[in-house]
Amino acid sequence: MLMAAATATARALGAAGSRIYREDETHKTYAVAAEFGNVDGVVRIGESIKDLKPGAVISVELENWSALVAATQYRSGLNGALAMWKPKEKGAWDSDHQLMLTDVANQLGIANEQISNHERILKLSRTDGMTGLLNRRAFYEEELPRRVSRLERSGQTAAMFYVDMDNFKRVNDVHGHQAGDDAILYLRDMLLNFSRPGDLVARLGGDEFAMWLDGIDEQTSEKRAGQLIETSKSMVSMSGDDDHPLGISVGVAFFDPRTGEQLDQLLARSDAAMYSVKKRSKGGFEMAPPPGSSPENQD
Repeated sequence: MLMAAATATARALGAAGSRIYREDETHKTYAVAAEFGNVDGVVRIGESIKDLKPGAVISVELENWSALVAATQYRSGLNGALAMWKPKEKGAWDSDHQLMLTDVANQLGIANEQISNHERILKLSRTDGMTGLLNRRAFYEEELPRRVSRLERSGQTAAMFYVDMDNFKRVNDVHGHQAGDDAILYLRDMLLNFSRPGDLVARLGGDEFAMWLDGIDEQTSEKRAGQLIETSKSMVSMSGDDDHPLGISVGVAFFDPRTGEQLDQLLARSDAAMYSVKKRSKGGFEMAPPPGSSPENQD
């Protein structure tokens, strides 16, 4: 939609190029949302947006271009800009150009707000409200199937970490729900520190979390699990009491696409490994047996 608007407006005004800017989610900077035509040498246009006021249109003279920049707004707040430029030798922009640019910018201000609302709703539908991590549905139904499909094409391996807190209920019972929330956030930060920018971390609900590490081999998976357990020992200071130390149990399932294992089978292996730790002693990790292993071999 924004691309169509940038294209149509540029052609209507006889411009060599156009850009639509939108406020990013931090509400501190503006990013290019759509552009059309010749965009060489127009970096300074983006820099000029910080000087815009709601409803304003400003001229920007560049080395080869003469540009007009109009603010886009919703109600009284600036939420982006519409810019057009043409070669300097074609003369100055006139008042009719400015009026038309302002009219289009007013409509784009509404469009920018609608897009932002849609993005906010989409984010809320995919994330856990407390932690900001992916929620169960987004993790299991959207992200993991895409990751597995990509790995099946590339042949790379990965690891699924199923993480469950030990004695979490005791924290809530003794210290209250605020202490429980603090423990949840502490574990969130720990998992994020153990992941890389391309990895996935999700809160599956309650005190259950998952971490998906792409491009990792089995030996490294086991090493990372051990490091995670060692770091998690710091959680003991948040325990409900000395007899119920707060910690985590982790089940790790290594994924190799060459085995043909289905996603639900992989998840079942990581889940079973985690519960095996729970039954045995808590506060540790277990590497799940390879797919297709018999119950005898798993013992």
